[in-house]
Amino acid sequence: MVFQQRLHYLYEILDRSEQRRFVYFCSECCCILKVSHRLRPVSEVIEALENRCPSCNSRLESSVVCRSTNIAETWSEVALSANSPRRASTREKALFEPASALRGFCFGFPPLDRIVHRLDPAWLAVFTGRYANVAAELLCFRAQLRKEDGGLDSSVVFIDGGNRSDPYLLASYARLYGVHPKKALRRVATSRAFTMYQLANLVTRELPRAIDDYGSKIVIISDMFGTFNEPELNREEAGRVIDAVRRGIREIREERKVLLLVTLGTKTPYDHMVTDSADLLLELGASRSRVTAALVKHPFQKSASSSFKLQELLQPVKPQEGTLQNGKNGTVVQDSRSA
Repeated sequence: MVFQQRLHYLYEILDRSEQRRFVYFCSECCCILKVSHRLRPVSEVIEALENRCPSCNSRLESSVVCRSTNIAETWSEVALSANSPRRASTREKALFEPASALRGFCFGFPPLDRIVHRLDPAWLAVFTGRYANVAAELLCFRAQLRKEDGGLDSSVVFIDGGNRSDPYLLASYARLYGVHPKKALRRVATSRAFTMYQLANLVTRELPRAIDDYGSKIVIISDMFGTFNEPELNREEAGRVIDAVRRGIREIREERKVLLLVTLGTKTPYDHMVTDSADLLLELGASRSRVTAALVKHPFQKSASSSFKLQELLQPVKPQEGTLQNGKNGTVVQDSRSA
């Protein structure tokens, strides 16, 4: 009888235990390679697996990552070896789609793709700053593209918390890609929240059903705290409502496994209540008529920044026509710190 070793993925854990271990995983597909009590050299994992990920077959010398994190009990004995035949069970494949299947999802805009690289399922991504909503509109359209074209082949659930959704910009992106604007707009289910109580109701009660009804793989909450800026707003009451929204977001992430994108267009005293739990945090501000993008937090990438003209983001060149490889579009500065 041949032993088939089960594969685990970093995003498949639903109930977190109190055990904290060093987890070695592949950044391309999030496959767990080894769990250890002590920090060990990455080279040991690479050698044990002959420099190949057992899930996506990528070269581990450029993709293996170590993180100290809480683990599930099923991970406690993970130590893959190149000598052991391995495959994921049929049930596991049905429940969890490897990140490698969606690793092509990105902005399609070189100055941002070079610092963010990709957006993975089950992430909470937060965009802040003046041009956060512009970047969200671009992803709102690109999510509709086929996977082979860099999209998710999905409809989008869009909650507008600050009355900032821009159907004209979405239609403009559709035209750039040769998609009829009406077709693109039909694949976006938009709901506006004019008060913080409406926002809480949408996130906690309506959103789960909308995700199921539309089969969406991405949810965008635009200007999430746009209704929390009233001068007479009671801070204690606002905190109570935000706690309800955060619980709703946590439940959606755990049960629906969708990419959840939140934008914070205007600064509020409550921003940290969502940025602290974000997997990815991207600041999109303005400086001297240019957009400045700063990658503040990312599960795998180092901090980095990019600068480009606003018009380039409003009318991005399609990837096959662009300059992602030669780096002519915008400037990027890498930070030596680890994300």
